[in-house]
Amino acid sequence: MASWMVHLRIADKLLDRIKDLDETAFVMGNIAPDSGVPNENWTEFHPPKVVSHFKTKADDETFFDVEEFCDKYFNEELIGSYSKKEYSFFLGYYVHLLTDIDWTNDVYCGLLKAYPKEAAQDKNKLVWTAKGDWYDIDFLYLEEHPDFRAFHIYESAVDYDNEFMDIFSKDAFENRRQYICGFYRSDNHGDLHRKYTYLTPEQSADFVDRTVQKILTQKYL
Repeated sequence: MASWMVHLRIADKLLDRIKDLDETAFVMGNIAPDSGVPNENWTEFHPPKVVSHFKTKADDETFFDVEEFCDKYFNEELIGSYSKKEYSFFLGYYVHLLTDIDWTNDVYCGLLKAYPKEAAQDKNKLVWTAKGDWYDIDFLYLEEHPDFRAFHIYESAVDYDNEFMDIFSKDAFENRRQYICGFYRSDNHGDLHRKYTYLTPEQSADFVDRTVQKILTQKYL
């Protein structure tokens, strides 16, 4: 699934295209699905991704049940009853799921197809190796865009309580905000100006632009 910075980059572009949103709620919604509490080696989460990301088909890792999410949280009747804050949050959550669908199909599945031998031998190892590129591109983007709006909105949302979904604890979003901001403010990265093997900065930017355009055609926008 897409990195946090990719989600923030998409959120930032959508803030320019979708008017009258609660910016903080929208940005928080774009990260909210990744607010599950991980175990020690980040292989399991509470709530599990089958719940937070509506991955209801155990035999299909590319499937996210967006319709189920909309039925529960983002249908026309509910949207009509939501405050601006609630609508903005759930719109962000919806955008996150749509982004993860495209990332899974384009980047993740593309990686497995490009490296079939490595994927057959140890898929998790291949993915974690590729994540070295994915996350370093995030650090590079933040280095090149120190005033990046969506990240600053997210970083400034201190003590933002979950009042939207009972699948997460009250402090889940704040706990994840602290972790993500601490991660991106750290030096936990490689040489950012190296040659990238599995994903390039240009490919990442192209993914963001294509996904934004696709999202803007979706229902409820």
